[in-house]
Amino acid sequence: MRQYLRILRTREARRLLLSTLPARLAYSMVGLSLFFHVLQTSDSLTRAGLTIGINGICGAVSAGVRGSLMDRYGQTWLLYILVPSYTAMLLVVSFSANSSLLLAAAAVLGITAPPINMSSRPLWKIAVTPDLLRSSYALDVMALHSMTIFGPILSSTISLGLSGSWALRTCALLIFIGGMALATSPVSRRWIPEEKVPGAVSLWKSPGIRLLMLEGAFIGFGWGAFDVGLPASATLADKAHLAGPIFACMGVGTVLGVSFAGVISKKVSSLRAMIMSYGIWVLSVLPLLFIFRPSPTLFVVAFLVGLAGGPLPVFYWEVLDAVRPMGSAVAALAWIWAFEGAFASAGAAVAGHIAETWGARYALAITPLAVLCGFMLILFGRRILAAADRIPSEEEVGDALVESEDARTNG
Repeated sequence: MRQYLRILRTREARRLLLSTLPARLAYSMVGLSLFFHVLQTSDSLTRAGLTIGINGICGAVSAGVRGSLMDRYGQTWLLYILVPSYTAMLLVVSFSANSSLLLAAAAVLGITAPPINMSSRPLWKIAVTPDLLRSSYALDVMALHSMTIFGPILSSTISLGLSGSWALRTCALLIFIGGMALATSPVSRRWIPEEKVPGAVSLWKSPGIRLLMLEGAFIGFGWGAFDVGLPASATLADKAHLAGPIFACMGVGTVLGVSFAGVISKKVSSLRAMIMSYGIWVLSVLPLLFIFRPSPTLFVVAFLVGLAGGPLPVFYWEVLDAVRPMGSAVAALAWIWAFEGAFASAGAAVAGHIAETWGARYALAITPLAVLCGFMLILFGRRILAAADRIPSEEEVGDALVESEDARTNG
């Protein structure tokens, strides 16, 4: 507790933490807000899923480009361009009821998503002294996942109490405040990208990166289906107001899971911890094959999915750091997100059509099947990831904790 107080007494650390909160809250609201806005204006689950899909695929494709630009030129100027653009597009979408205009605006919205999480991750090394670095990472992750708990609740409350358009306008205000606060912070201006090692293998030729990209495609497709299948199930059961609380319940489980990961990662190698955590996660999502209607049981399942899946991103990013080429600290993460996000958008579009045509239970069934496929890829391809079969250093554990910041978001 004393270390956390020391961090909060540091002016730059306090500003860094507070500046990211509004933007992270906005990102945790955007998906559900966009879903309800399109559903309310078109009365079509298929169009809602398609709009989210287009938004996701555009955000995913541009994530890799944005990450590469950050590795080369820094982050401040990129935030100055993307934050106002993203805010403007959110407002355009919120005032639009035309299906074609919504699709076009959603595409631009994805392309202009500010890389908030990618930008904030490396700044803690500047904001605090080395002895406080590990605690600052933990504080940052707790703040992030706290926003993922409140975001869906706030989004569903505004969307159903007022309208999805007002939820999107709330997101616009939050992203502008948080994004500009981060862009103008002294630590952002002082950050210098990691230098590349001459003669090192390129990102695209790395076998480990290729395997993780393929795995990310399966996971992205499955969770894109989940992000649409869950609110679709709640809507079709005339319990749309439960979608946000169920997502929030999963967020609570994720917070607890992340805290558990820090203990495990000190005792076993990153790769072994990832495989064990992945296996437990597979078991936690299998009930979605049978439990799909909003009920107390689904709340329990969502909590267990979050609890089991919480540690996995930490070990995943430890493995990524072990196999990626030097000089690709941001780009490697960004291109993984690009593949995952592109397939998430496809999963969202497919799930929306399936939910409307055959029922939400079949849309939700995509998630456990996709997670199982991803697990089998890692299990049978573990030799390719052998460089991660070691116990990580304290700094690597901290980096992984921060990199685990909601891999399912664009920012």
